[in-house]
Amino acid sequence: MRRPLAVTVAAILLALISLLNLLGLWLPGADEIPTVVLYAGIVQGILGFLATVGLWMLRTWGLWLSIVISAINLLTAAPGLVFAPDAATMFLAFVGVIVPALTIVLVVLPTSWRAFAAAYVSENFPSRRLGEY
Repeated sequence: MRRPLAVTVAAILLALISLLNLLGLWLPGADEIPTVVLYAGIVQGILGFLATVGLWMLRTWGLWLSIVISAINLLTAAPGLVFAPDAATMFLAFVGVIVPALTIVLVVLPTSWRAFAAAYVSENFPSRRLGEY
């Protein structure tokens, strides 16, 4: 089963934003971000890497976990667009909104859904192929 380009790009974007979440403690302006937000970002980073593995392997749980984690990343980064203390933090918040939104768009494309459906069928029903009855 070939992985569509949209899923590959979504997995790479999710891995990058997860890395950014994990490095949140050391980013510029981190001392002005609430501690609970920083630690939530670390948890989101770990779960994001798990979702990346699921996307890469075309697992259905990876699809849903990536949508949930991307939505949470988007929602937690959005206040930074308004309340960021400096331009660098505002830019990181902008990236934190755009990348998860793009990830969600890429994984819900019809080509992505077909790939996940085909992988599910071939994994759970090895004698059948998608479209055969």
